[in-house]
Amino acid sequence: MPNSKPLLDNFLRHLHLDSEVYYVGQLCDAWHMSTPGGSDATHFHLVCHGEAWIHMQDGSSEPSRMRAGDIAFFPHDAAHTFSGVRVMPDQPFDYSNPAPLDKNSHGAGLLCGHLRLPAHIRRLLLASFPDFMLIRPDTSPAGQQIRTLIETMTEEATLNDLGANAILDRLSDTLFLYVIRHALHQDPKLSPLLAALSDEHLRPAISAFIERPAETWTVERLASLAFQSRSAFSDRFSQLVKMPPMEFVATWRMQLATAMLASGHANMLDVAMKCGYESEAAFTRAFKRELGTPPATWRKRLGEQPAAG
Repeated sequence: MPNSKPLLDNFLRHLHLDSEVYYVGQLCDAWHMSTPGGSDATHFHLVCHGEAWIHMQDGSSEPSRMRAGDIAFFPHDAAHTFSGVRVMPDQPFDYSNPAPLDKNSHGAGLLCGHLRLPAHIRRLLLASFPDFMLIRPDTSPAGQQIRTLIETMTEEATLNDLGANAILDRLSDTLFLYVIRHALHQDPKLSPLLAALSDEHLRPAISAFIERPAETWTVERLASLAFQSRSAFSDRFSQLVKMPPMEFVATWRMQLATAMLASGHANMLDVAMKCGYESEAAFTRAFKRELGTPPATWRKRLGEQPAAG
């Protein structure tokens, strides 16, 4: 990972994250809550204290026990049930009015959140992640940092002071990045982007493009920088990155564009030129093709989102 670290750091640094904590509470007895899955959100559950169980609804595995400090991470919003008991009861449970967090009370203290990432980001960063990851800080390469963050989030959720929701949302952004660090330290191949950046044959070409995205890029030019034929380069690239080279070029340019648009200060033509498009019209067509909406509309919607908390 060392050679690819600066490029991956730059990619993560320019992600526009918008995490939201949607549930905090103390639940007791035979509680359970389910999600049907299938959305474009990435979900996490944090057990602040007590214990809980994760049941995958596809029946692919035995229930997973979670203890205080553990994180359940669902990169692709797989259908699952979160419960307080190993054998889930049949009767419905009303979890809509939980008690405040209290580590001295019976039951489990929970903090649940989600993060919506554009499809092009999920493809570059999370495409090869499993449906469910159980992260135990005590055995994580990022364990100490994650433990400290979890303690801060738990304390903030327990105090529920002024601005708590906004603070928890932003801390959840940080938690997401630590989860990514945890996962990629354990298995770098989980990220198509990191797999490509770590490949000695592809790295020179990808690095050159990432450093100069405004230039004109073709498969032939990328292949020449990798000292490979067009076909050999395309085959190796598609195998590792899970998409053809020029699709990666377009996807990376959209990542740059959304980061600049999210800043709220970028001129549309300037964004287009810096991302390698010869005109605002060409950029708008590419943006709409990749993200499903024109860039001006995308930026407007971003500005209309309510403030956290």
